[in-house]
Amino acid sequence: MPVAEKKRHIKKERKLISVAAENASEILAYAKEKDPEAHIAAVERSNNAMILPEDSAWYREVKASWHPGITLRIRRENAGFTQAELAAMTGLTVSNISAYENGHRTMGLAVAKRLAKALKRPVSEFIEPESMTDRE
Repeated sequence: MPVAEKKRHIKKERKLISVAAENASEILAYAKEKDPEAHIAAVERSNNAMILPEDSAWYREVKASWHPGITLRIRRENAGFTQAELAAMTGLTVSNISAYENGHRTMGLAVAKRLAKALKRPVSEFIEPESMTDRE
């Protein structure tokens, strides 16, 4: 049975150029001159309008859900170790490594030092800042 192939009619590719910066209109005027068919979106923004990361809702949400175990998992995976391999290197159990990574168990300074040594990272990466000042 013959099959009819449908041809797609694609219009020219459209380009969207968006700039949010000081002097955005000057930048986009140049872009429009180079490509008159491009769609332009400009937002003039001064340095005074800059938002600091810690003032953003995204940052506050991430900060509220962060715990040292997240850093542990990232560092362990980046080093190419399984939980079992890291457990063997540190003398900890696999279930403890898992509990730290999932935030079900808090990490003391002694454990953080063992993990930091095995992963060749600074101890401060595995301790919450409040915990470090409490121990001094």
